[in-house]
Amino acid sequence: MKKMRVTVRDVARVAQVTPQTVSRAIRNAPEVSAETRERVLKVAEELHYVKNNTATSLRCGNSRLIVIIYDHLVNVYFSIMIDYLQACFKERNYSILMLSVTEHLLDRSAYEFAVSHNAAGIVSFLEPSDEIAGLVESFVVPVLLFGRRTDMPAIDYLRTDDEEGGRLAAKRFIESGCKRSVYVCIGSGTSCEQDRFSGFCAEWEKTGRQKPLVVEGLRSVKEQFSALFADAASAPDCFFCFSDMLAFDVMCLLEGAGLDDRVPVIGFDDIQKEVNIPNRLVSVGSDKRAMAERAVEVLVSRIENGRGKRVAETFGVFLDDHRTP
Repeated sequence: MKKMRVTVRDVARVAQVTPQTVSRAIRNAPEVSAETRERVLKVAEELHYVKNNTATSLRCGNSRLIVIIYDHLVNVYFSIMIDYLQACFKERNYSILMLSVTEHLLDRSAYEFAVSHNAAGIVSFLEPSDEIAGLVESFVVPVLLFGRRTDMPAIDYLRTDDEEGGRLAAKRFIESGCKRSVYVCIGSGTSCEQDRFSGFCAEWEKTGRQKPLVVEGLRSVKEQFSALFADAASAPDCFFCFSDMLAFDVMCLLEGAGLDDRVPVIGFDDIQKEVNIPNRLVSVGSDKRAMAERAVEVLVSRIENGRGKRVAETFGVFLDDHRTP
């Protein structure tokens, strides 16, 4: 049989005071005498009472919960960024609730999940569907889009300079003498995926090189791998990957084929900056901690101060070569 949660009324009954007095005693309000406060706290401890913060925030209208929405549980980048975000929110006395979805979009159901949990705000790693702007207007729970961009004026965003990241990757391959490239993406059509490819192509094709071959998803890479290298004269000599996770998968395939020393791979996210993975991946990175701090600053300001000028900011990127000591 499920044990019922102890309520304020339970504590009040045993302590022989009103529920309002229990609430005031727990808040250490000055109008409660020291003797009463001590008795209430003793009873609360004996009954194993746990304060219901959701109920308190509903009464007071001051929720301090942030819902963070993402879509890929095995992507280490999300774990790194959520850890930074949590630390920054904690410094401002906010807590977080993580929501992993499968739709690859911030849609109505995800937004309403946050609203139903009395969220003060939302950090989304997923681009919003068309209906989100109207929901933000109706429920006034602000959204901060992280790592991607949007044209919706009601939504703030912070992103990395994905186009420049693509250009940096192309320049590195060109300097190495590569001529036949493959762009491995997830095929989601997101702004960051498109921007990385656009920047890569702009730099790559201005040297007269043929447009990169696009392969969507690891499964497609595995299925096409043998065919890609069937003809040595037309085989790819470099891979640019949408994320580090895809890059590591591609590197494993190349290693299995004995090509890992001859075909360079560049990823995106620079997760080796925070995670001790064997140092062998070149990756496009950014200052993740600075982005997290700015994201928290923007969203908390939106929650506490209401509407203001829309924030749409781009953070610089760099190429980090973990192959060198």
